[in-house]
Amino acid sequence: MKFLTTFLVTFLTTFFSLALPSLLSAAQSQAATPGSEVVTSGQNSTKKQSPKINSKKSPKQSTARSNARTGKSLKVSETAKKSVEARPHDPRGFVDDRVTRMLRDLKGRAPRALSDQVRVVSLPVAASRAEWLQAIYSRQLVDASPATGLLSDKLLFYELARREMGPDVDRFLVRSIGLRDFLVSQGLVGRDGRLTIDGDGLEASLFKVFPAGFVARPAVGVAPRETGRGLFKESDEFVAELIKPDTFLYRPEHRRRPVRSSVLGSISSGEAIVLQDDVLQSHAVAGKKSQWREVRVHTYESRILEDANANFWISEARFSKDELKLAQSFVAEFLQKLSPSLLSRQAFSFDVLILPEGKVKIVDIVTNRGKKTAWSSYLDQPRVIGAYTRHFESHAGVRFSGLGGYLLRKNVGNYFAYWGLKIERSRPGVEKVLAWIPPWP
Repeated sequence: MKFLTTFLVTFLTTFFSLALPSLLSAAQSQAATPGSEVVTSGQNSTKKQSPKINSKKSPKQSTARSNARTGKSLKVSETAKKSVEARPHDPRGFVDDRVTRMLRDLKGRAPRALSDQVRVVSLPVAASRAEWLQAIYSRQLVDASPATGLLSDKLLFYELARREMGPDVDRFLVRSIGLRDFLVSQGLVGRDGRLTIDGDGLEASLFKVFPAGFVARPAVGVAPRETGRGLFKESDEFVAELIKPDTFLYRPEHRRRPVRSSVLGSISSGEAIVLQDDVLQSHAVAGKKSQWREVRVHTYESRILEDANANFWISEARFSKDELKLAQSFVAEFLQKLSPSLLSRQAFSFDVLILPEGKVKIVDIVTNRGKKTAWSSYLDQPRVIGAYTRHFESHAGVRFSGLGGYLLRKNVGNYFAYWGLKIERSRPGVEKVLAWIPPWP
């Protein structure tokens, strides 16, 4: 019994001597204020109390602190605003920088490798256009890169060609100016991007820059309602649309940042609309109805595919063989003025206007827009696919084997798909009836 009593006394004494300091420390820690901070240095710990904060502030103190914070916020906002106003977006500088990058990219590439060994390309007997394109791109015969996509922008292509050939570019291409660049360079918008001029002043500025008239066109692609006169038949219609508060042509925020191309899904020239010289008006003959024809010319690198003569889906004014040769030689002369490195593995199609008195002008260039797709809507036609097939075999070191290759060379590739499209796209009436007759390749 005496032993047990001695044991209990010893145990309790030891327990409280060891555990009690820890319990007291924990209790003090819980009682500390939320703002207290424990500062540890080596093995010694000291507790630094935060000064007590009176949660009940007087109205004067609250107002003063609120004003101080608001004043600081206003100063930051004003500084940011001044910074933005001090460095407004420069549409022309943006395009110049873009063209410089494009030239550096394209000219820095290695040329297409030439080899004496012919690569064999196998295709199904009834190869479709999609299968043919897949074979072309898998052999890297045609480039599909962001640079090719940027070349589909009318303004970028014009500026790139102007950088290459100087003032002579206007003999081949239609002079193009971005709408944002025009408004900024002519001082027609303020720093907030809003128009500072009325319709009469706007029209006067337009005819100052475009004495023979102008047309407005999408920077990339062709709009469904677009005609040979662009998006608007008359300049008055364009001016009336531009001065609307909710116009689709231009918005105040376009002054501050480049516009994204809805066709490419990315920023190209930063312009949604380009203004171009009115070629039809400038070449019109007084007292005569305007007569012009459009020719599609297909190219690969610096060469013309002379036998890639497409049948237009809709019958319009036809061009003669002499006019076709004129358009092809005109495009060939234009390509010769560009650096070969810019054209390496590039497949284009050009729309060329045949004007009165034998004048010609390139009005559009069609690329694959940086995708592994067709660079011409007329690649659906067997004769165009056949012309490219023969051209690749003659100049790109490939051979399309088997019966499928034979049919492609003989202008029978994609035949039934083309026939179906011909029926679908023909106009009602006699043209629709004639479309049911099997087309001659």
